[in-house]
Amino acid sequence: MKKYLMIAAILAVGTTALAEKEVKLEETVITTENFETSVQETPKNITIVTSEEIANKGANTVAEALKGVPGINISTLDGGEATIDLRGYGATGSQNTLILIDGIPMNNIQGSGYYTSLIPVEMIDKIEVIPSGGAVMYGDGTTAGVINIITKNPQNKENYGSLGLEVGSWGATKGNIHYGTKVNDRLLMDVSYTNYKSEGYRAIANKEYDKDDKKESIWLRGKYLLDNGSIEANYRHNENEDYYTGALNKEDFEKDPTMPGTWEGLADSTEDSYTLKYVQKINDNLDLLVYGGYEELEYNGDSSWPVHYIATQSFIKPQIKYNYGENSYIILGGDYKEGESEDQINRLAKEKTRESYAGYIMNKTTMEKWQFTQGYRRENLKYKTPVNGEWKDEKLNADSYELAVNYLYSDTGNIYLSYVNGYRSPSIQDLGLWYGELGIQETETYELGLKDTIGNTFISPSIFFSKTSNEILYAEAPNGNKYNHNFDGEVERKGIQLSLQHYFDKLILRESISHIDAEVTSGKYDGKKFAGVPEWTVNLGATYNFTDKLLGNIDMYYQSSAYGNSDFKNDFGKNNEYTTVDTNLKYSFDNGLEIYAGVRNLFDEEYCTSFISYGSYYPADGRSYYAGFRYSF
Repeated sequence: MKKYLMIAAILAVGTTALAEKEVKLEETVITTENFETSVQETPKNITIVTSEEIANKGANTVAEALKGVPGINISTLDGGEATIDLRGYGATGSQNTLILIDGIPMNNIQGSGYYTSLIPVEMIDKIEVIPSGGAVMYGDGTTAGVINIITKNPQNKENYGSLGLEVGSWGATKGNIHYGTKVNDRLLMDVSYTNYKSEGYRAIANKEYDKDDKKESIWLRGKYLLDNGSIEANYRHNENEDYYTGALNKEDFEKDPTMPGTWEGLADSTEDSYTLKYVQKINDNLDLLVYGGYEELEYNGDSSWPVHYIATQSFIKPQIKYNYGENSYIILGGDYKEGESEDQINRLAKEKTRESYAGYIMNKTTMEKWQFTQGYRRENLKYKTPVNGEWKDEKLNADSYELAVNYLYSDTGNIYLSYVNGYRSPSIQDLGLWYGELGIQETETYELGLKDTIGNTFISPSIFFSKTSNEILYAEAPNGNKYNHNFDGEVERKGIQLSLQHYFDKLILRESISHIDAEVTSGKYDGKKFAGVPEWTVNLGATYNFTDKLLGNIDMYYQSSAYGNSDFKNDFGKNNEYTTVDTNLKYSFDNGLEIYAGVRNLFDEEYCTSFISYGSYYPADGRSYYAGFRYSF
């Protein structure tokens, strides 16, 4: 423990030891309105992770880039796709946080989550994290908030691009090639290819599954410039092969976390996505946005419980913005989605379908230093699915509301108060094993916060309270068996979040801390803590520029213990408290070349990325090393 305290002390000191440097955080936010606005003028506890910060900390995936963001807890199941839990939703974090790419939702068609590990971090310009945001603009699945991954725009240059290669522990290699060109004065195009493979941290007993994990991603993008707008076309192809082994009991985990589990399997997926986006400034007062697309996902789970399905979805979203005064405007929009999933193993089962259409309105009025926001959304959903063993046509309605007041008390500071009513509806995956009548999950969230730059420090504290009814999760149903269903009882979440960033001539210090108390307040589990939610997460970090070319970074992450993801009775005690440290160095040459190296989990902490009750432990990776280069032109 002493080594962690020493590192914490090193990271925390120095805020008065160096000369102050003026800090100007004039970041723009796209996510909340689909049109740009500033951080100060957005009444949310926003965190923006820039491409520079992603590179400085040596992040290899979106999940690694988001480590340390206040309110976020990252977990994986035996090296699989990361779950990003925003504000304490435990095992259903991925279904309650909407992930966007350039403002377009990417939570997969089945509703089981997303594949952020297949997004090349070299293509990311910034990531916007908006807790309790997007309920009116995006609707379904935003009860915890939205995370928008904004990619770098194709450049207006004849030739540009990058080349990178990284090697690491357990035979890991990652390569990325990116090339772009200016076809003519209006047409810009680029293409990116990323390949990753690894033997994995844990052993696998069955030789049939003792193979390298593989991930492959191809992006093709085109942008046609209009006089006052643009047309963008994007294609993404992702392939993922994840060979995994099962859980360990406590004794085996403490003896050797790398040993094989109780079973082996392969999760194999292929994803294709096509999107088209049109943006036009019609006049000084009117802006138009329309996007649409089609996506297909094929998933094959080869294990003791084989799964094979093909899911497709098409969607369209038009939106207009009318400016009726200085920084005052009204936004009108709607969206339509149609998706289906077909089981390839049980061909006798009918296709499960889900269709939705929605309309929304949002108004923002500025009166000197005061800003008032109001929004409303109505969504209608239609399902064809088995309910309690019978195929039925089900219809549901859902509403979202948003009210906020924002006071700009200085050129750099604002204080805000907001109320959001968001919802989550049953996904196609939920309906594959559903108990009871279908119901809409509703969450009300109240938040009070402040953002300001004081001297060389950016500060962002907030407090929030949310109440959820009909929470959708997989747990013991009223009949005594485990199903997806609407949870019996309300869940209250109370939280405090604080983020600080100190800027000096050569040094940047970061501190963030989150406390979330999630408790069931009625029903069968009244008075119990909500499963899978740690109360405390802490990040202390520092980035230091030794010279203009040499940069060093270190981050310490702490997570407190929590009840297992399915332990709603709180019978098995809390577990999985841990502290890890990551560190890396980067050297940049004048010709566009940079080399880097780092260590993740520096002190080889043994902990679990996911802890399930009943003695099921899924070990996290131990200490790992990596080194690589990037060349940009």
